Amino acid sequence: MLTMAIASCSKVQDVSPQPAWAEIQALEPDVLLLLGDNVYLRHDNHQNPDTLAAELRELYALQLAEPNFAALLADLHARGKDVVAIYDDHDFLGNNRYGGDVSDELRRAARKEFVQAFKPVQSGSEVYRVQRLGLVDLIVLDVRFHRTSPLTAGGDRDAMLGGTQWQWLEQQVAVCSAPYLVVASSTTLHTFADEAWEQYPGAFQRMVNLLKDRKGALLVSGDVHRNAAYDDSGVIEIVSSAVARRGIVFGALRKNYGILTFDATELHVELKSLKVGCKRPVIPS
Repeated sequence: MLTMAIASCSKVQDVSPQPAWAEIQALEPDVLLLLGDNVYLRHDNHQNPDTLAAELRELYALQLAEPNFAALLADLHARGKDVVAIYDDHDFLGNNRYGGDVSDELRRAARKEFVQAFKPVQSGSEVYRVQRLGLVDLIVLDVRFHRTSPLTAGGDRDAMLGGTQWQWLEQQVAVCSAPYLVVASSTTLHTFADEAWEQYPGAFQRMVNLLKDRKGALLVSGDVHRNAAYDDSGVIEIVSSAVARRGIVFGALRKNYGILTFDATELHVELKSLKVGCKRPVIPS
C-alpha cells in the first residue's frame, strides 16, 4: 500500500500558522505531492530576473520555516519518505504568466529558486521528471516553463509542454509498468476556472488520447482553490487546491488537501475540504 498526500496553493503571507500540514503529518503519508502555488509572489509583473529571484527566495524561506510545514517535511525526511513538488504561476512568474512568453533569463531565474528551495529530482536542467514509487509511477510535468499564452497558441499541440517534454512524456508513459500511473499537472486538465488544458485544444486532446485507455492512469492537479473529481473526457482527474488560503468573500481559512491510498486492487480517494465553522468533506470517505 502507498499513501500520497496532494496539496497546492499556500499563501504564507496571509495564512500563518498553517494547520493543514499538521493534519497531513498525523496521517503519515508515504509521499507529499505539492502541485504548485507553494508560495504567492507579491508582484505579478516582474521583468527583472534578480528582483524576481529575490522575492521568490524570501517567500520560499518563509514557507519552509512555517512551523507546521517544517515539521511535516522533517517527519517525511526522517521516515525516508518522498517530497515531490512543482511550481505553478504564482510561484513562477505571477498570475497567469507563461515562460514561453518571457525572456529566458526571467524564467530560468524562477526555476532556479524553485530548485534551490525544494531540491527536486531533475531531468538535466528541467524539473519535469518521473519517480518510481512501487505501486505508482509518478510523472511530474512542468506546465509553466515552456508554455505560451492560449491567445497565441491556436491548435499547437506543443503549446503546454514544448516539443521535447511531450516526447519525453510519451516515452515515459509507454514504459511505465506499475499498476498505477499518476500524472501531476499544476494546471487542471478540465476547465474549473480561468486556466486549464482545455484552453489548448491540441494539447488537451493529445493528453486525453495518451491516458484515457491506460488502465490505472489518472491526472492530479491544483490551482483552482477547491477539491474536485472529474472524468468527463475519459481521463480521471483529482483536484486539490487551497491548503492554506482564505476565502475571498468571508475570509474563512481553507485547509484543502487530498489523500490517495493505492493498493494492489483499488485506489481510495479522500478529499479533505474543511473550513473554520464548516467541517464537511466534499466527498465523504
